[in-house]
Amino acid sequence: MKRLYFFILLTVAASLTATTQARSQAYNPYDYITYTRHEVFVQYGAPTFMELSTRIRQESFAAKDGNLYLPMGFVYTGVAALGYKYYTTPYMSIGGYLGISAAMMEMAKQNTSNPVFKSSVLSVTGLVTINWLYYRSGLWEISAHAGAGLTRWMDEQEMITQNLPDISQDTARWKFAYHLSPFHVRWGGTLGVFADLGWGYKGIANAGLSVKF
Repeated sequence: MKRLYFFILLTVAASLTATTQARSQAYNPYDYITYTRHEVFVQYGAPTFMELSTRIRQESFAAKDGNLYLPMGFVYTGVAALGYKYYTTPYMSIGGYLGISAAMMEMAKQNTSNPVFKSSVLSVTGLVTINWLYYRSGLWEISAHAGAGLTRWMDEQEMITQNLPDISQDTARWKFAYHLSPFHVRWGGTLGVFADLGWGYKGIANAGLSVKF
């Protein structure tokens, strides 16, 4: 599955690059003189991939006692992030993204409803992104982007029921991370606001501020 996601991201990125090169002659030549090359941004996104996978798939956890445990209660922070874009043309940019999110879940033994331990997860995600601006009118811009990278998943566990053997265990692992967004809308000049919809590790809906220079 991870290879499939990676292949899709490469295909999308290659398609965006080829399309931009093919259409470059149709753009206003004046744009190539006046465009800014840098953009920095901060944003917030939710719901996260972690939240959706937990709620929808009801992922189980195999504890040290050999039993399976399921999440019973959820608390999520969403994803706070910052990033940078470098514009190679007025309509194409490459960049980076760094986001952080947290979650707390109470875990109960399978087929029971009494929480036994709690799991606190911190996730730090880094992505390399490619962005294609396909519509511009006045202060309005609409673009698409794709990203791929890694997530550091750090899980700290603590017993809730003290009269049971301690089955909690802390874990940390790397995961492949991705994000696809066909619709990213920005309004503004040097300072702008934006929002987008997508699927992946940034969250389904995102909003933020950016500065071009």
